[in-house]
Amino acid sequence: MKADVLNYCGDQALKKFKITHNIEDISQVITAYAQAVACLPEGDQKLGSFLSDCASGYYWRFNSFGQISDINEAISKSKVVAAITPDGDEKLPGLLSNIGTSLRSRFERIGEIEDLSDAIQLQRKAVELTPVGHADLPIELTPFGHADLPSWLNNLGGSFLHRFERIGEMTDISESIRLQQRAVELTPFGHADLPSWLNNLGGSFLHRFERIGEMTDISESIQLRQRAVELTPVGHADLPSWLNNLGISFLRHFEHSQNLESFNSAVSNFRLSANSPTGSPFISMSAAKEWAKLLKQSSPLSLHDTLDAHERIVHLLSVITGLDNTVKRRHDLLNHSSQFPIAAAAAALSVNHPDRALEWLEQGRCIVWNQINQLRTPVEDLHVFDSTLADKFTSISKQLEYAGSRLDPRHIGETLLMDAKISLENEAHNHLKLANERDEVLASIRNIPGFENFLLPRKCSDLMSILPEDGPVVIINGDEDRCDALALMHGCDKPLHIPLERVTYKKAKSYAERLRQYLSSRKLISRYSEQAASDSRAARPAKQPDSRNTIQELLHTLWTYLVEPILEALAMTDDGNDLPRIWWCPTGPFAFLPIHAAGIYGKGAAKGNCLADFAISSYIPSLSILDKLRSRKNPNTTNHGVLLVSQPDTPNLQPISCTVKEVQKTQEELNKRGIRSALYSSKDATAEVVLESLESFSCVHLACHASQGTDNPMESSIYLYDKPLTLAEIMKKDLPNADLAFMSACQTSVGDEKLPEEAVHLAAGMLAAGYRSVVATMWSISDEHAPYVAEKFYENLLSRSSNEGGAKLDGASAAQALHVATRHLREKLGDSDKDLLYWIPYIHVGI
Repeated sequence: MKADVLNYCGDQALKKFKITHNIEDISQVITAYAQAVACLPEGDQKLGSFLSDCASGYYWRFNSFGQISDINEAISKSKVVAAITPDGDEKLPGLLSNIGTSLRSRFERIGEIEDLSDAIQLQRKAVELTPVGHADLPIELTPFGHADLPSWLNNLGGSFLHRFERIGEMTDISESIRLQQRAVELTPFGHADLPSWLNNLGGSFLHRFERIGEMTDISESIQLRQRAVELTPVGHADLPSWLNNLGISFLRHFEHSQNLESFNSAVSNFRLSANSPTGSPFISMSAAKEWAKLLKQSSPLSLHDTLDAHERIVHLLSVITGLDNTVKRRHDLLNHSSQFPIAAAAAALSVNHPDRALEWLEQGRCIVWNQINQLRTPVEDLHVFDSTLADKFTSISKQLEYAGSRLDPRHIGETLLMDAKISLENEAHNHLKLANERDEVLASIRNIPGFENFLLPRKCSDLMSILPEDGPVVIINGDEDRCDALALMHGCDKPLHIPLERVTYKKAKSYAERLRQYLSSRKLISRYSEQAASDSRAARPAKQPDSRNTIQELLHTLWTYLVEPILEALAMTDDGNDLPRIWWCPTGPFAFLPIHAAGIYGKGAAKGNCLADFAISSYIPSLSILDKLRSRKNPNTTNHGVLLVSQPDTPNLQPISCTVKEVQKTQEELNKRGIRSALYSSKDATAEVVLESLESFSCVHLACHASQGTDNPMESSIYLYDKPLTLAEIMKKDLPNADLAFMSACQTSVGDEKLPEEAVHLAAGMLAAGYRSVVATMWSISDEHAPYVAEKFYENLLSRSSNEGGAKLDGASAAQALHVATRHLREKLGDSDKDLLYWIPYIHVGI
């Protein structure tokens, strides 16, 4: 019977997963079990058994990868089985016990005491329903020597431990230890589960030590966990976890006793766990962080030793966020990890290794964008050596990029129909297979002479060879320990390290927070109309002067503490009209500051006191992305032209009537120069029309509302007439002829505060889609002044393009054109706080 075969396949895959802990194996488990259930005819007696197996698959995946939807699914399916199992059935006690175990696991994750209470209640009921002498009788009622007894003891001991952690009753931790000791005593030497019972018992002793400080408890914890490690063969998937836990026990012993031998043992075990080639990369990552932290705290002499730990952390970051995950999942995983490459770079700079700092920043930042760029890597050179391999790589890459935007089955609702769940699980399984196939193809490519480093992280020497000739790239690294700048200049072998001694991470964070509060108090969160604001004070409160928090003060601070020291180190002067370029790549809180506008403004301000006097500023997510943009071919002349979009009266949003004037004047100027254009406004500017039209024009000008997605950064949107056009939809586009995007909207370059190193914003999305140059905004722009900025921008850009022969638009000159346009607006308005807010939000991103 097909259902039996599928269920058997699930059983075999689960056995394999328990050895490998490979996500593809557990995905296969769940798919097979779910298909087996779906194949059963209605009312089949095997339904309960098959559903129970399916629940176990979800339970195991939750234990390994932590998705709350998996444990919810396990509990839901187990409850269905229990509900259809008649009273008196010999399987019912075991089912209730399994539900209790799953509820306890969910309690561990989200901390709802109701789950733990329900778990205890169900486990007690399982005991009450089990007759004396029954094979599955839990705990004391199970016949001595029954094979399941140690497992029951271990599980119940774990429940008492968790209740101790929550409530703090000493009787609970004592009972936990008693039960787990019995589990160990009853488990024969050589049994596969003995290391796990030893590790868990060691954990209970550790918890009691942390409560009462009895040294015999921590010594017992260490001995038990050492035995667990000794009994686990090298290469076993659980070994990194046992090593990490042993490291924790040694660390607690050191913290209490200051015993140097315990400290060294903790470091050693964390190092072994971090470097393990098997097991969960999340466990290895946790161990690597402890390894680095301990070495950093021990003595200044250990700083060099921390580099190995940081190198491992950066590597594991790319493993955890691999292409087998959806883009959404990768961003979720990076949510609390994006600061690691920043810390690694700071550690490297503290021991004078700017080369390694650069390598780690490039490898560990903008991971998702770099992955997308890699999937779109041209393989013309590879075609010369092996066209079949090149075609296979291209095909897999395209499929992986599509798979990255799928719905993750770990985020699906519990009410989804079984067929739909199976379909999504199949998609997930195919996604994993594609990722593994890509790894195999990459290994084959790297065996070809000359392709040994194909798509591997780039070394410093390679990164320094791809720099633009017309100005430096400046990376600002903001770590809690130190802040530094790395200046990368064409023709130099290594980065120039510029310690930023007058600014700290804490200060930079406070600057960014003050700016956010300042903008928020003035409702500068969307493109706005001054007339609409004056008509509705409730929508935008009156601006109250605040001498303690002004834009002038912030820009002065950025100039004095950040930008001026960098310019001095670069020996840049303000004595010429032909200004050089400078590309800023800020990290951490610096990513939310208007570095391009740093300077002294207002009364008494003189030339040479602001960045714009020295250089034309651009921003870039990473050096690798800049290189990718510069290496793109010039747009095909058949697609040359501008797509103009305005949305003056988007439903449910504030009217911005000047967007019509903005695009109409731009189109008039383009028509004079004989440049092709198309204009969509109001009802004509739908999401579908705009998305399709992007492919027909090398340039696009968007005059509309926009927003940053707070819950999901990939949902950051441009508001069109019928619906928002999201970043996720834009990044699916691969536009080989794209050149320039002018995003005359708000917040199009504002990244997610939780993911500052990933540059998850609309401007970066346009770069990923193929645009080489993007004009974007850091916050709201004025509807009244936006047409003037656009007019001056295109006026300058077209004059530059004409000077180079023929009427055309060249995005490579966009930074200079924006520099001129914002200067015109500043000269027209002045340098008051209110006036500065009109031009500062405009920034250039790209080449």
